Amino acid sequence: MKKAVIAAFGVLLFCGCSKEKYFDGPEFYTDGFENYNVLDSLLLPDDLYWSYTQLTIPGNTITVDTARKHSGNKALKFDGAGTTGETLSKCSITKQHMAFWEGETVRLSAWYYVEGIAPLEWLFLMDLEEQAAIGAGPGMRLALVNNKLRVEFKFNQPDILQNTGTELELPRNQWVQLEWEVKLSQKKKGTVKLWQNGQLIIDSKDKITLPKDFIYSQQGTKGMYSSCEFGMTANGTPDPVKIWVDDVRIERVD
Repeated sequence: MKKAVIAAFGVLLFCGCSKEKYFDGPEFYTDGFENYNVLDSLLLPDDLYWSYTQLTIPGNTITVDTARKHSGNKALKFDGAGTTGETLSKCSITKQHMAFWEGETVRLSAWYYVEGIAPLEWLFLMDLEEQAAIGAGPGMRLALVNNKLRVEFKFNQPDILQNTGTELELPRNQWVQLEWEVKLSQKKKGTVKLWQNGQLIIDSKDKITLPKDFIYSQQGTKGMYSSCEFGMTANGTPDPVKIWVDDVRIERVD
Protein backbone atom coordinates (compact mmCIF):
# COMPACT_ATOMS: atom_id res chain seq x y z
CA MET A 1 0.00 0.00 0.00
CA LYS A 2 2.76 2.41 0.95
CA LYS A 3 4.60 1.72 -2.32
CA ALA A 4 1.41 2.36 -4.29
CA VAL A 5 0.88 5.71 -2.62
CA ILE A 6 4.48 6.75 -3.31
CA ALA A 7 4.16 5.64 -6.94
CA ALA A 8 0.95 7.61 -7.41
CA PHE A 9 2.55 10.63 -5.83
CA GLY A 10 5.52 10.28 -8.15
CA VAL A 11 3.22 10.44 -11.18
CA LEU A 12 1.91 13.77 -9.93
CA LEU A 13 5.43 15.15 -9.79
CA PHE A 14 5.86 14.69 -13.52
CA CYS A 15 2.57 16.33 -14.53
CA GLY A 16 2.79 20.03 -13.74
CA CYS A 17 -0.87 20.91 -14.34
CA SER A 18 -2.15 17.97 -12.24
CA LYS A 19 0.41 18.71 -9.56
CA GLU A 20 -0.60 22.36 -9.21
CA LYS A 21 -4.28 21.47 -9.18
CA TYR A 22 -3.79 18.67 -6.65
CA PHE A 23 -1.63 20.75 -4.29
CA ASP A 24 -3.55 24.00 -4.69
CA GLY A 25 -3.78 26.28 -1.66
CA PRO A 26 -4.24 29.89 -0.58
CA GLU A 27 -1.81 32.62 -1.60
CA PHE A 28 -2.72 35.02 1.20
CA TYR A 29 -2.95 34.93 4.98
CA THR A 30 -2.76 37.64 7.64
CA ASP A 31 -3.08 37.58 11.42
CA GLY A 32 -2.73 40.18 14.16
CA PHE A 33 -3.69 37.65 16.89
CA GLU A 34 -6.57 39.80 18.12
CA ASN A 35 -9.19 37.03 17.97
CA TYR A 36 -7.50 34.56 20.33
CA ASN A 37 -7.07 34.20 24.08
CA VAL A 38 -5.15 30.91 24.24
CA LEU A 39 -2.80 29.08 21.88
CA ASP A 40 -5.26 26.26 21.15
CA SER A 41 -7.60 28.80 19.54
CA LEU A 42 -5.04 29.29 16.74
CA LEU A 43 -4.80 25.56 15.97
CA LEU A 44 -8.18 24.54 14.61
CA PRO A 45 -8.80 21.68 12.13
CA ASP A 46 -8.25 22.06 8.39
CA ASP A 47 -5.62 24.81 8.85
CA LEU A 48 -8.35 27.38 9.39
CA TYR A 49 -5.82 29.60 11.14
CA TRP A 50 -2.39 28.06 11.91
CA SER A 51 -1.27 24.49 11.34
CA TYR A 52 1.02 23.43 14.18
CA THR A 53 3.68 24.54 16.67
CA GLN A 54 7.20 23.30 17.37
CA LEU A 55 8.14 23.15 21.05
CA THR A 56 11.13 20.87 21.17
CA ILE A 57 12.41 21.59 24.68
CA PRO A 58 10.33 21.12 27.86
CA GLY A 59 9.42 24.58 29.12
CA ASN A 60 9.35 26.25 25.69
CA THR A 61 6.02 28.07 25.44
CA ILE A 62 3.91 30.11 23.05
CA THR A 63 1.27 32.36 24.59
CA VAL A 64 -1.17 35.03 23.48
CA ASP A 65 0.21 38.10 25.23
CA THR A 66 -1.50 41.39 26.06
CA ALA A 67 1.43 43.07 27.83
CA ARG A 68 3.56 43.66 24.72
CA LYS A 69 2.12 44.15 21.23
CA HIS A 70 2.87 46.09 18.09
CA SER A 71 -0.73 47.02 17.29
CA GLY A 72 -4.14 46.23 18.71
CA ASN A 73 -4.26 44.47 22.05
CA LYS A 74 -2.38 41.19 21.55
CA ALA A 75 0.72 39.53 20.11
CA LEU A 76 2.26 36.06 20.25
CA LYS A 77 5.04 35.52 22.78
CA PHE A 78 7.67 32.83 22.11
CA ASP A 79 9.68 31.89 25.22
CA GLY A 80 12.36 29.38 24.30
CA ALA A 81 15.40 27.83 25.91
CA GLY A 82 18.83 27.78 24.38
CA THR A 83 20.34 24.71 22.76
CA THR A 84 22.75 22.98 25.12
CA GLY A 85 22.31 19.29 24.27
CA GLU A 86 21.57 17.20 21.23
CA THR A 87 18.02 18.56 20.74
CA LEU A 88 17.82 21.84 18.83
CA SER A 89 15.60 24.28 20.70
CA LYS A 90 12.60 25.41 18.64
CA CYS A 91 9.63 27.53 19.66
CA SER A 92 7.61 28.47 16.58
CA ILE A 93 4.27 28.41 14.78
CA THR A 94 3.67 27.36 11.17
CA LYS A 95 1.06 28.03 8.49
CA GLN A 96 0.94 25.15 5.99
CA HIS A 97 -0.94 24.08 2.85
CA MET A 98 -0.36 27.34 1.03
CA ALA A 99 0.81 27.30 -2.61
CA PHE A 100 3.63 29.36 -4.11
CA TRP A 101 5.05 28.03 -7.39
CA GLU A 102 7.96 28.47 -9.80
CA GLY A 103 7.98 31.99 -11.26
CA GLU A 104 5.84 33.48 -8.50
CA THR A 105 7.00 35.97 -5.87
CA VAL A 106 6.06 35.41 -2.23
CA ARG A 107 6.40 37.95 0.56
CA LEU A 108 6.49 37.21 4.31
CA SER A 109 6.09 40.16 6.65
CA ALA A 110 5.89 40.40 10.44
CA TRP A 111 6.80 42.65 13.35
CA TYR A 112 9.35 41.17 15.77
CA TYR A 113 10.47 42.14 19.27
CA VAL A 114 13.63 40.33 20.41
CA GLU A 115 14.31 40.87 24.08
CA GLY A 116 17.75 41.15 25.69
CA ILE A 117 21.25 42.25 24.75
CA ALA A 118 23.14 38.93 24.87
CA PRO A 119 24.97 38.07 21.62
CA LEU A 120 22.86 35.93 19.31
CA GLU A 121 24.56 33.49 16.96
CA TRP A 122 22.38 31.44 14.63
CA LEU A 123 18.96 32.41 15.87
CA PHE A 124 16.40 31.67 13.14
CA LEU A 125 13.30 33.86 12.82
CA MET A 126 11.40 32.84 9.64
CA ASP A 127 11.34 29.74 7.45
CA LEU A 128 9.90 29.32 3.96
CA GLU A 129 9.82 25.72 2.77
CA GLU A 130 7.77 22.80 1.47
CA GLN A 131 5.98 20.51 3.87
CA ALA A 132 6.51 16.78 3.53
CA ALA A 133 4.98 13.72 5.13
CA ILE A 134 7.90 13.56 7.54
CA GLY A 135 9.70 16.79 8.35
CA ALA A 136 9.81 19.40 5.60
CA GLY A 137 11.34 19.82 2.18
CA PRO A 138 14.43 22.02 2.00
CA GLY A 139 13.77 25.73 1.79
CA MET A 140 15.12 29.04 3.04
CA ARG A 141 15.20 30.87 6.36
CA LEU A 142 16.20 34.13 7.99
CA ALA A 143 19.15 33.74 10.35
CA LEU A 144 20.45 36.21 12.90
CA VAL A 145 24.24 35.88 13.08
CA ASN A 146 26.25 38.32 15.18
CA ASN A 147 22.97 40.23 15.49
CA LYS A 148 22.80 40.76 11.71
CA LEU A 149 20.22 39.15 9.44
CA ARG A 150 21.15 36.89 6.53
CA VAL A 151 19.29 34.42 4.32
CA GLU A 152 20.31 30.78 4.72
CA PHE A 153 19.40 27.97 2.34
CA LYS A 154 18.54 24.46 3.50
CA PHE A 155 19.66 23.12 0.13
CA ASN A 156 23.00 23.51 -1.60
CA GLN A 157 23.23 27.27 -2.12
CA PRO A 158 25.47 29.81 -0.38
CA ASP A 159 24.03 32.11 2.28
CA ILE A 160 23.04 35.60 1.19
CA LEU A 161 24.62 38.22 3.45
CA GLN A 162 24.21 41.96 3.72
CA ASN A 163 26.81 43.99 1.85
CA THR A 164 30.05 44.22 3.80
CA GLY A 165 30.54 47.60 5.42
CA THR A 166 26.89 48.61 5.30
CA GLU A 167 25.35 45.86 7.45
CA LEU A 168 22.62 46.82 9.88
CA GLU A 169 22.18 45.11 13.21
CA LEU A 170 18.72 44.00 14.24
CA PRO A 171 17.30 46.46 16.80
CA ARG A 172 16.77 44.77 20.16
CA ASN A 173 14.16 45.51 22.84
CA GLN A 174 11.94 47.30 20.36
CA TRP A 175 9.56 46.40 17.56
CA VAL A 176 11.09 45.96 14.12
CA GLN A 177 9.35 45.06 10.87
CA LEU A 178 10.86 42.31 8.71
CA GLU A 179 9.70 42.00 5.10
CA TRP A 180 11.14 39.13 3.08
CA GLU A 181 10.40 38.76 -0.62
CA VAL A 182 11.46 35.80 -2.77
CA LYS A 183 10.92 35.19 -6.47
CA LEU A 184 10.86 31.43 -6.86
CA SER A 185 13.09 29.78 -9.45
CA GLN A 186 14.78 26.41 -9.82
CA LYS A 187 17.29 28.11 -12.12
CA LYS A 188 19.41 31.20 -11.54
CA LYS A 189 16.46 33.50 -12.20
CA GLY A 190 15.26 34.04 -8.65
CA THR A 191 15.59 37.12 -6.48
CA VAL A 192 15.76 37.67 -2.73
CA LYS A 193 14.96 40.96 -1.00
CA LEU A 194 14.86 41.75 2.70
CA TRP A 195 13.71 44.95 4.36
CA GLN A 196 14.32 45.87 8.00
CA ASN A 197 12.05 48.68 9.19
CA GLY A 198 11.45 49.63 5.58
CA GLN A 199 15.14 49.78 4.65
CA LEU A 200 16.32 47.36 1.97
CA ILE A 201 19.25 45.43 3.49
CA ILE A 202 19.46 42.51 1.01
CA ASP A 203 18.79 42.74 -2.72
CA SER A 204 20.15 39.67 -4.48
CA LYS A 205 19.45 38.62 -8.08
CA ASP A 206 20.13 35.59 -10.28
CA LYS A 207 19.66 33.07 -7.47
CA ILE A 208 18.32 29.53 -7.28
CA THR A 209 15.58 29.96 -4.69
CA LEU A 210 13.66 26.72 -5.17
CA PRO A 211 15.16 23.21 -5.03
CA LYS A 212 14.63 20.82 -7.92
CA ASP A 213 11.69 18.43 -7.73
CA PHE A 214 12.50 15.24 -5.85
CA ILE A 215 10.92 12.94 -3.33
CA TYR A 216 12.06 10.14 -1.09
CA SER A 217 10.80 8.49 2.07
CA GLN A 218 11.69 11.14 4.63
CA GLN A 219 11.96 14.46 2.86
CA GLY A 220 11.02 15.93 -0.48
CA THR A 221 9.79 18.88 -2.51
CA LYS A 222 7.16 19.29 -5.20
CA GLY A 223 8.87 22.30 -6.74
CA MET A 224 6.95 24.80 -4.62
CA TYR A 225 6.77 26.31 -1.16
CA SER A 226 3.73 25.84 1.05
CA SER A 227 4.94 26.23 4.64
CA CYS A 228 5.69 29.53 6.45
CA GLU A 229 7.13 29.46 9.97
CA PHE A 230 7.52 32.32 12.47
CA GLY A 231 8.93 32.85 15.94
CA MET A 232 12.06 31.13 17.21
CA THR A 233 12.24 28.61 14.36
CA ALA A 234 15.56 27.41 15.82
CA ASN A 235 17.92 28.71 18.49
CA GLY A 236 21.54 27.76 17.90
CA THR A 237 22.70 29.75 20.93
CA PRO A 238 22.94 28.35 24.48
CA ASP A 239 21.00 31.34 25.82
CA PRO A 240 17.22 31.46 26.33
CA VAL A 241 15.37 33.89 24.05
CA LYS A 242 12.09 35.75 24.36
CA ILE A 243 10.49 36.91 21.10
CA TRP A 244 7.16 38.58 20.36
CA VAL A 245 5.58 38.46 16.89
CA ASP A 246 2.66 40.55 15.64
CA ASP A 247 0.91 41.55 12.42
CA VAL A 248 1.94 38.59 10.26
CA ARG A 249 1.22 38.76 6.53
CA ILE A 250 1.90 36.09 3.88
CA GLU A 251 1.09 36.84 0.25
CA ARG A 252 1.87 36.33 -3.38
CA VAL A 253 2.87 39.69 -4.85
CA ASP A 254 3.69 38.71 -8.45
